[in-house]
Amino acid sequence: MRPYARIFVCAGLLLALAPAGCAPQTREAPGPDPDALGPLDPQALRTVYNTPAFVMRTVKDGRPVAVQDTEIPAGTVIDDSNLVIFVEGSGDPVDVFRWTARLLAESPHGFPDASERLVIILVHWSETRDVVIEHLSRDSQLAGAARLHQMLETHRLRHGAGGHASAIGFSAGTRVMQFAYTGTLPAGAPAYPEGLRHADNLVFLGSSMGSEDPLPVESIRGRFINFVNPRDTHYGDRAPYIAPAGENVRPLEFLVEHTLVPRPHFGASVEGFIRAPTLTRAAQFDAIETPTAARDRQVLDQAFRMVNVPVPAQLVPKDILGLPILNDDMDDYFNQAPNHYILVGRGPANRLDGLDFGQYRAAAEQFVREHVGAAAMHGRLYRFDLGLPVEGTKR
Repeated sequence: MRPYARIFVCAGLLLALAPAGCAPQTREAPGPDPDALGPLDPQALRTVYNTPAFVMRTVKDGRPVAVQDTEIPAGTVIDDSNLVIFVEGSGDPVDVFRWTARLLAESPHGFPDASERLVIILVHWSETRDVVIEHLSRDSQLAGAARLHQMLETHRLRHGAGGHASAIGFSAGTRVMQFAYTGTLPAGAPAYPEGLRHADNLVFLGSSMGSEDPLPVESIRGRFINFVNPRDTHYGDRAPYIAPAGENVRPLEFLVEHTLVPRPHFGASVEGFIRAPTLTRAAQFDAIETPTAARDRQVLDQAFRMVNVPVPAQLVPKDILGLPILNDDMDDYFNQAPNHYILVGRGPANRLDGLDFGQYRAAAEQFVREHVGAAAMHGRLYRFDLGLPVEGTKR
């Protein structure tokens, strides 16, 4: 046997004898922190939920209005019984979270109980502003998954079944949520399965996962909704081949033909999860929610616990000349991705200003308020286009 052949054989044996890949071991969760169960002012809320920022909803002249955490006086008691957890994308700064959270707080939708109350908090897992580095940072994403566990468990302990909590994952934040729901946490981190089951609805925007990736979310109280945008080809379909969120770069994949084909429609953001049905009309949600026999109700709940829904056809960003930008192909190296960031109400490269963003800002904001808000708080959509609310729709 030649020397280099021995090296390959030994390496193969070492791999064969190595422990099979599995989720890091976790430990039993500690008992509830007494400080986490009392009234919360702004600073206590940040501490209890381990979040750097939040936005809350108030009502003014009968309309929902967003209030930034920086505007809330110290000592103000905050009602967090209705909670939305936003899991950021890679390298997202905190200020862009406040922008998206403002739109959610202004949504005409609310949780079934006390819809005028809402707090939106942030899972800030990125350690730098570098989009590519954070997209691949498995350790940071695992830490974010542990934080999501703790946030949901904290809310469950504080409010029990009477409270409502939903989670939204954007871009690589969807991988963070997958890690959380597969129990893939940092070694020794406590797991809170009851907290995960406490979630009402889960929403994916710009998913950075493959369409066949597992998502064990059947235990949630409501529904999982994945928004499908065929024009989101930034990290949506190339990343699962070349640089999946939470994994190392795969340089050899550049040699594979399908990475060079425009919009191969591989990722869940552009194609949807293959194990989930795709709903395209509000009437379909009406049908599966129609009261029926208990046995049929259970079957429908299970069959439609996880669904894909397309984004509105009009949700297309425009350039500085007002021309539609039909896809984000070949944008992986510039990270502008207007079709990607539009899903969270932002402009190209995560910007919040500029003439180009001004061309489609209204459409981006309406998508978050109407579509994402309905998905997160009601587990369904009431419309599949952009425009004024349909007369007679429930809120």
